Amino acid sequence: MNPYQPPHPGQAPYQAQAPMPPPEERARLLRIASDQRMINIIVLAYFAMSALSTSLQDDSGGAAFLHMVFFVIALGVIVSGVVFAVRMASALHGTGVAILCAALLFVPCVGLLVLLVLNSQATRELRKAGLRVGLLGVDAGQLAGWR
Repeated sequence: MNPYQPPHPGQAPYQAQAPMPPPEERARLLRIASDQRMINIIVLAYFAMSALSTSLQDDSGGAAFLHMVFFVIALGVIVSGVVFAVRMASALHGTGVAILCAALLFVPCVGLLVLLVLNSQATRELRKAGLRVGLLGVDAGQLAGWR
């Protein structure tokens, strides 16, 4: 099929599919792709929570309650970010590096840098496998035949 030819009526448009890797590599890439998507969503949620919490600078009683709610939600976001980052670091580099990343994630600015480096390495690995990676990671449609 010619990818530059327009589709005929009733014919699906041409979509390049990534080559099918061996089963163990496929499972590793699926794990990296799902963890990367979750980490990207968590980073966006963390930035949203930071913006919302800084907008609540009022010292009234209602604002104190909202600060507590945001703190609990932010704590959940941070813990889930650590879990998915450790899973992805384990899939990319092994257990030793995953433990090091887990320790570094709790250092305020270093943790964000660790997430960015892991995201960059995951993107490189997924692109090397022939997958297109967007803002939130690999589109689920590309992985449909892999499961």
